[in-house]
Amino acid sequence: MAREPIKLADALRRRFFSGLHLGLLRPGSRLPSVRDLATEMSIDRRVVLRAYRELEREGLVELRERSGIYFGSRTPGLPGLSPPAEWATDVVTRGLAMGIPAPEFPTRFNSFLSTVRLRALCIECNRDQLTSLCTEMTSDYGFEAEGADVDELLLEGPPREELRRADLLVTTQFHAGEVRELAARVDRPWIAVSLRTDIYKEIARLLGSSEVFFVVTDHRYAAKLHRIFEPVKGGSGFHSVVMGRDDVTAIPDGAPTYITRAARPKLGDQRLLERVTPEERVFSETSAREIISLMIGSNMHALSQQDRP
Repeated sequence: MAREPIKLADALRRRFFSGLHLGLLRPGSRLPSVRDLATEMSIDRRVVLRAYRELEREGLVELRERSGIYFGSRTPGLPGLSPPAEWATDVVTRGLAMGIPAPEFPTRFNSFLSTVRLRALCIECNRDQLTSLCTEMTSDYGFEAEGADVDELLLEGPPREELRRADLLVTTQFHAGEVRELAARVDRPWIAVSLRTDIYKEIARLLGSSEVFFVVTDHRYAAKLHRIFEPVKGGSGFHSVVMGRDDVTAIPDGAPTYITRAARPKLGDQRLLERVTPEERVFSETSAREIISLMIGSNMHALSQQDRP
């Protein structure tokens, strides 16, 4: 019983952020009541209330007496918001315990991440996922990132220059086998990132009662998505909308809608863009840790080389 509110808070946190990225929630939106959630999930109301209280402590929700429960107007995790002071205090305190004085912390920490600029070659079979991989490798990790089509790379004779000069090859689990082969050809490290599944799980849940729309730029990604959702209950209600092929204006107002990073700049429907909050990152925490470990290892090696007489 003691762990139930924490587990439920985790599930609700993922659900509410997915609602943002599907255009169903905005900061300040009213959330389901304790009674409604307890009925929907067949759990004790006290567990739901404790979960909401946990999210309230994070600033994710606001419980207003006699009014209801609302998504936080300044929700942690949204683009442009600063991390909580408690997190920063914890990081600097841990550095102090390891012998790094607080005034030296910024310089020392920066040297672990940016002594060398690393190159990533992102490899996938469609523009939408290539854009997502390259954007995240650049914005979150500081890599110089380029994209390449996996099928083209496999058909080529001598490896192209981008492949040979990359410090890291990046793909998704779907193409792990092919990229392992390519990495062996040029003796380069590689990673098949695992992606966060929050959005996919929320889409699967919503398909039981609603149509869901997914706006993409590449018909190959559309086909991949249909293979994912076709077996799901209500899967016939999943619609991939390919820019340049399908009519985006046919998406019903208020319908759950996801827009890929590649599609957003091409979308002329400003109301839809304003309704659907972009997803900032899609790599799982496990993959993020693996990439950061490689970055820090590479930078520390470069620092050790600089210190040699």
